[in-house]
Amino acid sequence: MNSYEVRLVRVQSELAIDGVDGMILAGTDQMRYLTGWQECGHERFVGLLIPAVGDPAFLVPAMNVAQARETPAGMESVIGWDDATGWREAARTIVGAWGSAARILVDDEMRSGHLLALQEMFPETRFRAASGLMRRLREIKDAAELEAMRRAAQMIDEVFEAVAIQLYTGATELEVAEMVVGEIRVRGSRPSFSPLICFGPNSALPHHHTGDRRLAPGDVVIIDIGCVADGYASDITRTVGYCEPSDPDARALYDLVFRAHHAARDLARPEVTPEAVDAAARNLIAAAGYGERFLHRTGHGIGLSVHEPPDIVKGGTAPLKPGTCFSIEPGVYLPGRFGVRIENIVTVTCDGVASLNAEPDPELRVLPART
Repeated sequence: MNSYEVRLVRVQSELAIDGVDGMILAGTDQMRYLTGWQECGHERFVGLLIPAVGDPAFLVPAMNVAQARETPAGMESVIGWDDATGWREAARTIVGAWGSAARILVDDEMRSGHLLALQEMFPETRFRAASGLMRRLREIKDAAELEAMRRAAQMIDEVFEAVAIQLYTGATELEVAEMVVGEIRVRGSRPSFSPLICFGPNSALPHHHTGDRRLAPGDVVIIDIGCVADGYASDITRTVGYCEPSDPDARALYDLVFRAHHAARDLARPEVTPEAVDAAARNLIAAAGYGERFLHRTGHGIGLSVHEPPDIVKGGTAPLKPGTCFSIEPGVYLPGRFGVRIENIVTVTCDGVASLNAEPDPELRVLPART
């Protein structure tokens, strides 16, 4: 059996152990993890229907049947539906065989309209989120997954370095984002998310929307970018100065965030909890007086999805395990002035963590002006 066939067998075993009758996944990364294929479908229903016992089936629009039959999982049961008749009767037949009062897990990212339709068709069925089971399957990466993530990480490191030396006075954030996408495509990849480029005061907005602000000497610049290798994502953030920063606190704040980044990395290891890793970074920043300006979690899991479990945040109490991959990205944001964020992806090893990315600069990197 290939890895996808093994995963399908395992998920059915987990369903049986949990006393669940079946699972319905939408065209999301959950489907891609189990079969090597996904299709959004938009308003059309695309589903992977997995009983605890029996053969899994694809239920897809007729236009996607050929693609579903060619998936690496080698699924034999592929059922197409057309726009005139819809998908409900086919779903009623397949899911109805799981029992009139079945217990079914559903994809957390399934369209609400599709879930409401299923609930209407099966009023006695108990539907629950599939995220708990799928987290158990996906969180610990195997050797092939880790290798793909290493390649994606190395690639995005190269992209950052290539873009950093191209920055020039007057470039807009959107123009730099286009540079990023171009460098990613030259390397045979695609972005794992839209590049986040922040100049000057915009760097104080953790989720700024890349826009028309032009780069000026003295700006602090945040570049948050990622790409994919074999479907697996990378994600880094680098903070640099374009010429010597005009804000006199930029270097000291960079030093603080750099130390917080490494405090979290130094603590992370098997059996340590995500909330302890978060606290290692957060407490250091709070002690320096910037606790209220650290506006987000310290990190997030990553793999096929850019954001997946575990969250590195207070309340994360499930101990880390070897093979888990996540970001460490503390940040401090001073409204109207500038912000600093430093992000690397790490994987838990037997005695600590290993960074998949190149090391961030220990001091704020200052880029020379270009025209």
